[in-house]
Amino acid sequence: MCAIILAAAIAGPPAVATSKETIAMSVGRLLEEGHYTRQKLNEEVSKKFLQTYLELLDFSHLFFTQQDVDALNAKYGNSMAGDVLLGTLKPAYDIYALYTKRVDDRVAKIKELLKQPVDFKSNATVELSRQKSAWPKDEAEADQLWRGRITNELLQEHLSEHPIEPAPQLVARRYDRLARNVHEQDKDEQIKLFLDALAQAYDRILA
Repeated sequence: MCAIILAAAIAGPPAVATSKETIAMSVGRLLEEGHYTRQKLNEEVSKKFLQTYLELLDFSHLFFTQQDVDALNAKYGNSMAGDVLLGTLKPAYDIYALYTKRVDDRVAKIKELLKQPVDFKSNATVELSRQKSAWPKDEAEADQLWRGRITNELLQEHLSEHPIEPAPQLVARRYDRLARNVHEQDKDEQIKLFLDALAQAYDRILA
């Protein structure tokens, strides 16, 4: 239901150029008035909205830390849905900018890791699917998590029967591509993802 409302608001009249702020306000009003529950975009929705947006950006809980999440909750957790009704999109841009910085910083650290010797004899385990895991509590815990993850990726490439190129170069290119994709998201795409998070959060609360 909310996905249909979101699509209708974003589409708008075909001949009219609509500002992102106006689209956001329209989505907010349509959610409040167009859904049979008439659920207000209150603090409860705001908290779920922020959580959903962070998970859409960092679905494997690899780039943000719990410190980031706590800081964003303190800043936007109670007000983000209300900001949409006012056409205020600063939270969307600020959070995406932080995500971009975290990706850039992590890719730089990965490249440094790839220059170091790798111990494939370690008994350490690697959690490959992290969608339901907590964010690392801080940068140090994130670094440890990523060391295991990169070691595992290098091992998988070393075990490949037909390697295309040396494993470190291949892994480096993989993360360069990720960073490039993050940077290529323009403001229209950022706002679409932001409002999609709002629609999903609204649905989850009403489920």
